[in-house]
Amino acid sequence: MNEPSGRILVVDDSQMIRMQIREELEEGGYDVIEARNGLEALIHAATASPPDLITLDIEMPKLNGFDTCRKLRDASYARFFKNSDDHRVPIIFITGNDTLEDRKKGFELGAVDFISKPFQKGEILTAVNKILRQSVMHRGICALVADDNVVARKITSLCLSREGIDVHEAENGQKAYEIITQSLDRIDIVITDLMMPEMDGMQLCRQIRQGLGMLDIPIIVLTAMSDLSEILEVFKVGASDYLIKPYAKEELLARINVHIERNRINRELRTTIRLLKEANEKIEKLSIMDPLTGCFNRGYLNSQLGKEIKRAVRYGKPLSIILSDIDHFKRVNDVYGHQAGDHVLIRFVEIIQHVLRNDVDWIGRYGGEEFLIVLPDTLVASATIVAEKLRKAVSCEPIPWDNHEIAITSSFGLTGYDSVQESNGPIVEKMITIADENLYEAKKHGRNQVVSRPY
Repeated sequence: MNEPSGRILVVDDSQMIRMQIREELEEGGYDVIEARNGLEALIHAATASPPDLITLDIEMPKLNGFDTCRKLRDASYARFFKNSDDHRVPIIFITGNDTLEDRKKGFELGAVDFISKPFQKGEILTAVNKILRQSVMHRGICALVADDNVVARKITSLCLSREGIDVHEAENGQKAYEIITQSLDRIDIVITDLMMPEMDGMQLCRQIRQGLGMLDIPIIVLTAMSDLSEILEVFKVGASDYLIKPYAKEELLARINVHIERNRINRELRTTIRLLKEANEKIEKLSIMDPLTGCFNRGYLNSQLGKEIKRAVRYGKPLSIILSDIDHFKRVNDVYGHQAGDHVLIRFVEIIQHVLRNDVDWIGRYGGEEFLIVLPDTLVASATIVAEKLRKAVSCEPIPWDNHEIAITSSFGLTGYDSVQESNGPIVEKMITIADENLYEAKKHGRNQVVSRPY
């Protein structure tokens, strides 16, 4: 048999009502004790095993519900309830005379809920579960309640708190605005009174929507006025919904649930869109990148070089390309192994990229240990200077590997397209051919050198 999930004290002068509540709560897994009036309730409360929650009738002999609640809040009894941070046991009033005045009085005494007699089957268990087993749906939800009326604010806050919602309170619109600006990412819903000092509900809505740019956060406005033109103005300034005072707690919770769920779906949708965008960008990046060195691959090189040349022709700009090959690369693999060879290729690309202009020049793996470097808006004379810088950078930086330093050099063949030249014929193929011929000349004449020839 499972252990009881909480200890409930049921206080009512009607044996039949106590029996109904007991059966319902015991079916829900709670341990139930009974008291016939307020005096017996105080005796049960002042024990080594006080209740986790009390259901309390209002009209009872000897000591009524309100007086019982008042005494339970007194320090002499509150000290027994060490299971809560503020030593306050949750109290649900169950009454056959459910009036606004009684609710106001009960909430002022610290009640967490009111249930009217005759109650529906399951209603009390649902209320108890919401208090002792805070709703998973609302866990992590944070609400801001703004109202200059302390009692009204507390009633709304308690309604939300017992649903498992974390609540911040503000006594006027200005204070609410300050709380929001300090907690932009933490407030999930705003419930605000319409008429408040310093900053009213309409001004608060306007500041949230226009001043802070928070277009998605739900805002529910509470108003005592039912004038249609006034309500339309509320929506114009950015309210998501409104409730006319006095409102039923069920109506408030129903509206809150709708807006929280809608906001949750919107957030999840935006997150899904963001993740899809990131995944697509990653896939696109992987499709054009060389998996070993991180520079562009041959496929990207083939398509993008043509675009670069077309752009140069269209706008009358020069463009140069450099074909580079690591000297004696096979020797690196033979002496140090293929893992060392891979490391050399990675480091070679890093050295090249460090010399090139960010977001202008780019490098692609042409094949094996050959790389093509593209220099937009660059004449052959300037590209020759760049190639010489690259040659020196590569030859002057030994690459550490497994307690060794691998010294490498590279040969460079380059050519360039000048905008004043005729652009007839297949420029891409011809430029690569010339660059390749120049690279061959560099290799032929001793390697570790630059050979250039215009297009």
